[in-house]
Amino acid sequence: MTRLYLLLLALCLAIGTQAQQQRRRTPSLAFGVQVVQPLGQYGSVYDGYPAGLSGNFTAPAGRSPFEFGVGFSWNSMGSQNEDVDVYIGEDVDGDDIYTPGTMRIRSNNYRYLAMARLRPFTGAVQVYGDAIAGAESFITKTDIQFDNEGYSEVSDSEVQHSDFTFNYGWALGARVRLSPGIFIDARFEKLEGGMARYVDPETIEINATDNSLMYEVRESQTDKYTYQLGVAFQF
Repeated sequence: MTRLYLLLLALCLAIGTQAQQQRRRTPSLAFGVQVVQPLGQYGSVYDGYPAGLSGNFTAPAGRSPFEFGVGFSWNSMGSQNEDVDVYIGEDVDGDDIYTPGTMRIRSNNYRYLAMARLRPFTGAVQVYGDAIAGAESFITKTDIQFDNEGYSEVSDSEVQHSDFTFNYGWALGARVRLSPGIFIDARFEKLEGGMARYVDPETIEINATDNSLMYEVRESQTDKYTYQLGVAFQF
């Protein structure tokens, strides 16, 4: 009889421990590749689907299904490399010296988000929903890369255009466990973006005389869908 009581006690402890583990919630870190689908005015003005990387970190509010966290996304809105002649000084006779170089033109969209998440399940398959609010920037930068005595050098780094706006929206996601603490993570966002001005990459030209950049700026609301696939780690 004593052995039976001990067996029942051990079984109850095991069940209690398993239930406790099921209720236990831990922070998570997720990142993956992302593609943006511009909507409305944004989709009419900007021709393309910016792609890049995105990540977020959330922590639970105690044992509740609610979590809070932050996120960051980078999407390329266009890039190109153009051959240019770089002025590097004068020779002993006072003549200008030029060397071949490459002007690198990069237009990027950066988003910084705060989020509140509802994640009701903690098992092998998890779904979640986020409320999102944050800010984003649209930046076009240039620099010139050239060889200098056998090694690569970058000069004339310059922000050609930048703008800033706010956004808000929601997201839905699903996770499937691959191994303890590691999940495949798929995520969809619907974001309402404010008015922003950004460089149209189709209009970029380089002035061959002084390597200055010429371009046209577009302005629109920046509503968008985002699609993301990656991995998540729960600690």
